[in-house]
Amino acid sequence: MTSPDDLPHFREKFQKDPVGAFREWFRLQEDLRDAGDAERARALADDFAGLMPGIAFPSEEERARFFHNAAVFFGSPGPAADLARARECFAVALAYFGAHGESGWHARVLHNFATSLSNLGETAKDLAESVALFERSLVWRTSEREIARGVTLHNMGIALRRLARVGSSGGAGELERSAAALNEAAEIRSRLGLAEGHALSLFHLGLTLEALECQEEARNHFLQAGEEFEQLGKLDSAAIARERATDSAKP
Repeated sequence: MTSPDDLPHFREKFQKDPVGAFREWFRLQEDLRDAGDAERARALADDFAGLMPGIAFPSEEERARFFHNAAVFFGSPGPAADLARARECFAVALAYFGAHGESGWHARVLHNFATSLSNLGETAKDLAESVALFERSLVWRTSEREIARGVTLHNMGIALRRLARVGSSGGAGELERSAAALNEAAEIRSRLGLAEGHALSLFHLGLTLEALECQEEARNHFLQAGEEFEQLGKLDSAAIARERATDSAKP
């Protein structure tokens, strides 16, 4: 899977073909993650981070897209996850797409940056920033772009629930906003026939309702999510949803 020649191989290839090298490097990172080789994954990530400032690109747009993809990698859970590196890379992409009027790409970068903060952030400040970025993304992800809007609302609902747990305000306001976002995401996904996404939004809505101490409503959403997961053949997810429904029914 790996060899001592990996580092010099990628150092050379990133200078010649950055996009192709990143695809190869990313596949290797996935293999290392699946194999549980966290040490090697981090070594490759550290070397790559050192290379990035010196990589030449044919255009500023290609550089911005490349840094966005790198940001998504560093901002995703895994052995080489690094929120500080993700921030630096997202900043490059936001600066370019924000200045060049590419609203769709700008909204995508905002959404992915927000998702990274939601996934990896541990403080109320990180999670509040995540919610604010999701809200900025929704300015473009309107009802005319419902699939993308549903994804952003779903992820924002999760971030708001996490913020309620770590914040100092008591959390009720964030939980109510979380429920509203997940309700809208579920409605969009139901109407568009996005079955797996609908089941996921129902499940997360159940978690938020549970946090709001609306146990009966939470149980109903868990049960419905379990039924929909089972119809999709997602038996592990169905079992988790039904177990949660059972737990929510306990006094």
